[in-house]
Amino acid sequence: MNDATIPAESIVAESTVTTGFKVVTHDLCAPIQGGPPIWTGDTPFTLPPVDLDTKQNDCGRGWNYCERLSTAFRIAGLWPNGRPSRGFLVEPGADAIIRGDKRRASTLTVVREATEDEIRAAIVEMSAPFGEHAQRMANDQMAWRSALARAERNADQVAAGLRAALIARGLGEWEIQEHPSARDAWDARDARAAWDARAAWAAWVARDAWAARDAWAARDAWDARDAWDARAAWDVRAAWAAWAARDALTVTYAALKGWIKEQPELLTVGIRDAYSAGLAVAIPTGPKTLGYALIEAHP
Repeated sequence: MNDATIPAESIVAESTVTTGFKVVTHDLCAPIQGGPPIWTGDTPFTLPPVDLDTKQNDCGRGWNYCERLSTAFRIAGLWPNGRPSRGFLVEPGADAIIRGDKRRASTLTVVREATEDEIRAAIVEMSAPFGEHAQRMANDQMAWRSALARAERNADQVAAGLRAALIARGLGEWEIQEHPSARDAWDARDARAAWDARAAWAAWVARDAWAARDAWAARDAWDARDAWDARAAWDVRAAWAAWAARDALTVTYAALKGWIKEQPELLTVGIRDAYSAGLAVAIPTGPKTLGYALIEAHP
């Protein structure tokens, strides 16, 4: 979804007192703690009972969920491990409690997966603080979720996207070098201890555009921006795409607001298309060299 407009009047995904929303990673794991898949993904499905912490703290033992899908996305992230997270409508057990903007119960029944319209509506709600740019930012977030799903694996399109990204960033003289896997790309980067990695990183992420982060740091930490962070600290390299999306969106908004003198699409051109075509990672691996790898092919 690159150019489609999200209607401002989209209804917000809501719940009743007996339902809510839980967000997990693309492979059904806890978005913050990680670990194995919580269940197989079949619905309806009742999660096994666990001890419930009834204290007043926001976080505690039990199956956690939120009343609104937008809140669940803000807490869990839109792409916590570099892939779009998934939301599910749930029904809690009778002992459900409310703590702040979170809820928890000793058991949950996963009723169904959130629809695309519900996801879109939740992102529209989260984007309200962007004011006059809310529509644009909501569209961009949806486009990044679509790209990070990597529905295709097309080596030619990935290469074309990366070349376009380099040109947009003023790095047209750089070369691209494909590696067999993301691990190989990272290993190539680590093996070049003598080269000036810092300068290469600064060039690739458009160092001047980092002012966008500083400009935003002095302002409110809005809900949508919170959801852009890569929460998978237990596997930072796997979440590299999440950082790419976050940086691109930050630059987009900062440029739209006039906080930085860059084009809004500076960190979006080419790279989002490359992810959509199956890019796993793109990182400087040597002087004026952008190493990259595609997602693994499935048999």
